[in-house]
Amino acid sequence: MRTLRRARALLLSATALTPACGAHLSAQSTRPGDYALPTRTTGPGRPAIAVVVRQGDARGAVAVAVTTQGIAPDRGAVVGVALAALVEARLTERGILDATVLGGWDGWRMRALVGSATETAKAIDAIRASMLTPVALDDPAAAAVVRKVGALARRPLADPALADVARCTGEAYAGDPRLPTMTELEAWRRAAHGLGRVALATAGDSSIADATASTLAHAPAWPASTPIEPSPWPAIGSPASVYDASGEVPPGGARVVVTARTANPVRAVAAAAALGDARGPLASRLQALEAPARVRSVVATAHVDGGCVSVTMELAGRDLSSDGAARIATAAALARQEVGVEIDDTTATGDLGRLLATQAPDPRDAAERAAWWSLAGRRAGARDDQTRLALTVGVAASREAPDSMPLTNGEALRAAIDRATIAWHSQVVEARSRVERGQGEVWMLLASTCGTAPESSADAGVSAAVAVASAARAQEASGGEVRVEPFVAADGVGVLAHGASRANESPAAHARRLADVAARAFAADAIDSRDAARARTALLAHAGASGARTLGALAEALAAGRPSWVDATGTLFGLGSASDESIAARASALRGEPLRVAVLANADAAQAEAAARAVDRWVARRPNEARLCAPSPSLSAPRPGTYAADLPAGAPSEALVAVPLAAGDEAGRAAATWVAAMLEGTDGLLAHSLGAARAEAGGNALAREWSADVLGAPRAPALVIRVVSADGAIDAAVAQTRTLLDRLRQGAIHDEDRDRAAASIARRALASSLDPAARTIELWRGGSTSSPAPSIDTLRAFAGAALRDDALVIVAARPPRGTRR
Repeated sequence: MRTLRRARALLLSATALTPACGAHLSAQSTRPGDYALPTRTTGPGRPAIAVVVRQGDARGAVAVAVTTQGIAPDRGAVVGVALAALVEARLTERGILDATVLGGWDGWRMRALVGSATETAKAIDAIRASMLTPVALDDPAAAAVVRKVGALARRPLADPALADVARCTGEAYAGDPRLPTMTELEAWRRAAHGLGRVALATAGDSSIADATASTLAHAPAWPASTPIEPSPWPAIGSPASVYDASGEVPPGGARVVVTARTANPVRAVAAAAALGDARGPLASRLQALEAPARVRSVVATAHVDGGCVSVTMELAGRDLSSDGAARIATAAALARQEVGVEIDDTTATGDLGRLLATQAPDPRDAAERAAWWSLAGRRAGARDDQTRLALTVGVAASREAPDSMPLTNGEALRAAIDRATIAWHSQVVEARSRVERGQGEVWMLLASTCGTAPESSADAGVSAAVAVASAARAQEASGGEVRVEPFVAADGVGVLAHGASRANESPAAHARRLADVAARAFAADAIDSRDAARARTALLAHAGASGARTLGALAEALAAGRPSWVDATGTLFGLGSASDESIAARASALRGEPLRVAVLANADAAQAEAAARAVDRWVARRPNEARLCAPSPSLSAPRPGTYAADLPAGAPSEALVAVPLAAGDEAGRAAATWVAAMLEGTDGLLAHSLGAARAEAGGNALAREWSADVLGAPRAPALVIRVVSADGAIDAAVAQTRTLLDRLRQGAIHDEDRDRAAASIARRALASSLDPAARTIELWRGGSTSSPAPSIDTLRAFAGAALRDDALVIVAARPPRGTRR
């Protein structure tokens, strides 16, 4: 956690302090200062000044930034460090004692505090002289150069493969560490310390800027510098660089670095905040892998010809002891994908440099950032949104078997990365979408198509616990902007998310935001003990209610050993047996099952596609993996008979009368749905049979509540009738219900019964069509499955075959004696 917080802080320090920025004056370059703050001109042949006006600081500051890009590139940071040492020594000789001058891979920067206008003028004169005075063979600053370059030589690149990373970050590593001759140093100074490679800035009140501008204007003109050619970009599709990181990374571990060059420097720097977020998509997705990877640093730099962001992550040796190459490759391919996505989603705003400079707490930081951003520019000949990614992987040999690990085989690892990259670019989440323009919200359902199939009596409800925990975590993480609900059914387990757009949010961004919330919670984030406990508690409370207890007993009778095939929310026994570990294990299994997302977009098809892509990227995968539901065991036949169940004290008695149906018989299930519609309602067959009409006239009704529905599809379907009554009447109510079913079996289904069922089904269909949640679930299941209305002969034939008294499964549930009502 500390590392990732530090990574976020690096966004500011890297953009201002990393010596990797500059400006091109070559014919092919963009003009300098594309991202600079307000400037003051100082006359022809003199550098302009970036000005940060601020009050309240005890002293102001001046800063200089210089790019050495393209000057002796084989020497690495030696050029920048040597020139920084030269200038620092000369400033000290001229009485500027508190100046800080630091060199890096492609440049150097200097900053110093100044007070009065007189002090500022003295500092600017000293800076100009220190930079423009030629280097003599016996130059007094030579000792400082030798000392600083000698120290740099003790910080070589661990491997030449890391040179590209150093060019990106600008960090001070030695390439060729030889000490420069005075002749070489003078050539470097002459090439770098001229117009086009130098930027100055001030921070403080206007007197600081006035004194700087006046001093430069009255001094001689500056010479021109050597034109800067664009830095090389990695080739499209270039293979990963692999090197031996033994001694740099703990034994058996690996370090992966993704570098991303952007044509627009703002895109790289702005993306760094999200990439370094400990709760962001990159860190979360890496942590969800089979071999978790930790983000160690995120460094973003603004260059003269674009920007660069470098993301470094590490994998521990203990996680790579098995199938290490594939695990490293999976993390590397994921990180490369996520960096690209984050940069693509970043909006480049031209005032980022101004914001970074003006938000700096120290005037020296403000001036330094302003100078650096004065030199930043777009890459010539490239689209503003163009990005080029590169991958560098270091692997350390295992201490136990240094020669036996295949990870150090570069070709094998590159091949594994290629396979992992293909896997990450292949969509694994099935997507279904529909556009409903003008709706207030976007809706989406992400769920496993295996549902509760793997559950047994011992863990009935563990899938529901995953859905409830994931939804609660997502709801909490969204801050209320997105509504997330658990989706729990026998044929699917997941989360349903919906929400309105933010002000000025594009349709695609709106959809991605919702998709990130839902998919992250269900497909990536670990379910911790708090989430598991809350979910288990809520589901146990539900399972302990009177209706759920009765349904749980019925589920065991209809689907012996598989009660969650009937009641997907689980049973008291199954949920009481579920541990935090079993819930976490089920979450992991769900993520490896076939997943489907349904999206109701409110703008256009592109919005739905953006949501589907966003969901898919959260799902971990391995090359050539097969996502299959575990084979469902054969289900023993339902056990007809009457069963007893206990209810909480004070609860009314109730009974469930079930007619088992054949799994896979869609025509039979459709007919059962029509029969259920005939039975229920205030004017349905149950109402007349159980004496509701007599109760309204002042008589005694056999039941106070009744309903009918088809439950348990698709694996253990049944037509289920629920009756609630006083304890003394429950047996009579069940007997009357059985009598009614027997009459229907003998053909007592009339046209008015069918017409009443048709009206009820039409009302249900209308209500569902007006409910976006129901429409989303229907879309997830494949659209409307309504079949032609069955004829009365079809209904009579179904009743004659299915409503046999010897096939009924009945559960009678009562509270303890003495508490019944």
